Amino acid sequence: MDGLPKFPSRRSSDFRRIVASFRSQPDVLFASVLSAERIERIFRKHDNLFGVGRIYSTAVVLWSFLRQVLRDGKESSCQATVARIVAFQQRHGAPVPTSDTRDYCRARGKLSEAALRDLSRGGAAQTQSQADPGWFWKGRQAKLIDGCTFTMPGTPANQAQYPQQKAQKPGVGFPIARSVANISLAMAAVMNLAIGPYSGKETGESALLRSMFETMAPGEIAVMDRYSCSFMMIALLFQRGVQTCARKHQLRHSNFRRGKRLSKYDHLIEWVRPPLPKWMDEETYVQILEKLELRELRYNIVVPGRH
Repeated sequence: MDGLPKFPSRRSSDFRRIVASFRSQPDVLFASVLSAERIERIFRKHDNLFGVGRIYSTAVVLWSFLRQVLRDGKESSCQATVARIVAFQQRHGAPVPTSDTRDYCRARGKLSEAALRDLSRGGAAQTQSQADPGWFWKGRQAKLIDGCTFTMPGTPANQAQYPQQKAQKPGVGFPIARSVANISLAMAAVMNLAIGPYSGKETGESALLRSMFETMAPGEIAVMDRYSCSFMMIALLFQRGVQTCARKHQLRHSNFRRGKRLSKYDHLIEWVRPPLPKWMDEETYVQILEKLELRELRYNIVVPGRH
């Protein structure tokens, strides 16, 4: 992001305290770290630039929306957001909007998802470029891969794109989506995010992860949960020069009496390529390695919640 502060050599600050300090600042928060020029350039690229020369310009709306997301309780309301816009405009000698929130809400609804994604990924990449090399693991960048689900308002458009769970009766419950994020371990920045329906063909976490391969660079390490620990996923990442660190899938059994022993509960094993999966084409399949040599080890969790 533009004007991004320099990061300390030690990451000892508590994240929540940093966020609290950041959002306690007066003014429209992100105006100091995300320039109007950058916003306008990205949104123009996506043919989504609006409100040029007006009160609710793309930049003002985006700055205000980002702060609104960070606030809690009444401070997160549209009314409180418009009040902050009024104060911001007054301090800069610019035209002041009325207290009516409808104009702000309509302008906020114009923000393009594609433009927001592009802007976010660019900011994350710039943040990552400022990381202290000492924060990497043996000089390599580790990317955390994790998924979750979330619900959203039950509008017709949301229901059409993200149907609610089949166990729920129509009109009861909310549309639900699945997402998978690629997060920098060094900077905690979301480098990429894939979103899809909760269920259906090619909507699982593995499929969403495969859709983000272009943002994973050779030399990186993908740190994943056991859900993504499969031969095909590891092999596809290996083809891109990306190594994998993951908990072993619960359906795979361990036998430390086999393989090449390195130490107690630490050995090298060999996985054999499984049959062609339904989602993969024949051309891709024949390029997959027939065997993978992997290192498997067992560890004890000393502090609960820390693997």
